[in-house]
Parts: sequence; structure tokens; C-alpha cells
Amino acid sequence: MLRDYVLFDLDGTLLDSLPLIETTFRHVFETMDIPWENGAVMKTVGLPLRDACRQFAGERWQELFDCYIKYQLEIHDEYIKVFPGAPETLAEIKPLVKGVGVVTSKRRPMAERGIAITGLGRYLDHLVTLEDVEKPKPDAEPVRRGMEKFGAAPEQTVFVGDSYFDIESGRNAGVITVGVTWGMASRAELEVAGPDFLVETWADLVRVLKGLS
Repeated sequence: MLRDYVLFDLDGTLLDSLPLIETTFRHVFETMDIPWENGAVMKTVGLPLRDACRQFAGERWQELFDCYIKYQLEIHDEYIKVFPGAPETLAEIKPLVKGVGVVTSKRRPMAERGIAITGLGRYLDHLVTLEDVEKPKPDAEPVRRGMEKFGAAPEQTVFVGDSYFDIESGRNAGVITVGVTWGMASRAELEVAGPDFLVETWADLVRVLKGLS
């Protein structure tokens, strides 16, 4: 049943952190008088925060970065939520595979905090964060780091994510990729990214994983 190892993205896949991210960006953009531009910055979710800050604040990127980190820390625990169905799905999958991990572009302190608050840590064996790689998603390195944690080969591994950056990273690493539609990207955007499978519910995800024998 399944591939031996399942890796998940965190924000927008397991954690419903998008309201937290948008609220934080709106606050810091207003504080720094940066145009919101219909929320274009939200399309960068999945990239390292520094890259998004450089894109939208130019030479002031460090100021934006610091303001973002400070404000998000203040509101994080109030806003962070787990997607309904995520804990139950992880609980169902975990006994059937050799390992379950998370691969995220988030910094380790906030990733660990979100996982702890939502209680997902009991289902996870390893965590790969921004600090663990030189080249973040969509490069293959983050997913490869996840495989290295388990000693896994690409043909043994599935990567589940909600963004183009996730799908591209998984494809570059040579693993099976599954796109989920409940995160930031629309179904159409994910179809362009070209995952091996595209699912709309947790039940769909479990069916796909069980079919990868």
C-alpha cells in the first residue's frame, strides 16, 4: 500500500495559514506604504519570505522582512489553524508507510510552532525547513533533503503540496507529486504546474496514495 514515504508541504497543505499570511502582509504593506496591488504578493506564498520581500520592497526588503516577522509572531497563535481532515488523514496514513515528513520554505521556529499548536507533530517523523537548504523550492533540494532524512529513493517517495513551487520541486527531485486544491493555488494553476495527481479532498488524497502500490 502506498509509496514508502510521504512528504507534505506545510502552509496551504496541512496548515490553513493563508489568513495569517494575508493579514500579516496587509499590515506590513500598510505600515510601509507599499501598494497592495490586489494581493499580488500572495502569489509568492511557497517561496522563502526573503524572496517575496525583495520582490515587493526592493532595497527596503530587510525592513519589510523584519516587520513581517515581528507582526506575525504577535498574531500567529490566534490565526494558525489546521485544515479540517488533516489530522485524521495523517493518522490513517502513518501506520501504513515507513515515514511521514514535512518540507517547507518556512523558517524552523515558526514551522515548529505551528506544528506544535495544531498537534500535528505526533504524526510527523521529520521536518525540512528553509534553514536546511541552500536552494529553496522550486529547486529539488528541499524534497531531496526530505528523502535523505529517511534514506529514501525518489521512486519510494510522494510529495504533496498546494503550489507551483511544491509541484516543481517534487518533479525536479524525481518523486510522485500530488497537488491539493484547498490551498493558495487554483485548480487551473495547479493543472499548469502538472502534478502527477490532483485532488480536491482528503479522501481523494488517501485513495490516490493507496493506489500507488
